[in-house]
Amino acid sequence: MGKVLAEITVSNYGDVILAEIGTIDKKDIKTVRISDAIVDSGATLLSLSENIIKALGLRKRKSVKVNTASGVEERGLYDPVVLEIMGREGLFEVMELKHPEIKALVGQIPLERLDFLIKPSVNRLIPDPDHGNQLMLDQLLTDEI
Repeated sequence: MGKVLAEITVSNYGDVILAEIGTIDKKDIKTVRISDAIVDSGATLLSLSENIIKALGLRKRKSVKVNTASGVEERGLYDPVVLEIMGREGLFEVMELKHPEIKALVGQIPLERLDFLIKPSVNRLIPDPDHGNQLMLDQLLTDEI
């Protein structure tokens, strides 16, 4: 499988809430559009570069240990953002990305939450075709006891 890229938009969730309650204007929501985010089902979370984290005004919540190609390292977890891909959006916390050339990495949790699949034959991100191009989430519990 080759490299899969996607255009994404990330917005500071705190700003979104402030705009919804009228404290700030919608135009003041800190938002960044990234045309070449890497999509990697081997990664877990949404990860953003330090420059984008700063541009969005995100606060570090805690540090976590992560497995990387270089071994176990520590990374920061930051405030949540609204992530939008192909018209679908969700709320996700952000992990710090230390790679010097990569701005954004979309991992498996955002992919599942937004109901996307990687189509390896064409190296593209696609909506799950089994769901008729409609967002569908799983909740495999029943009301029965």
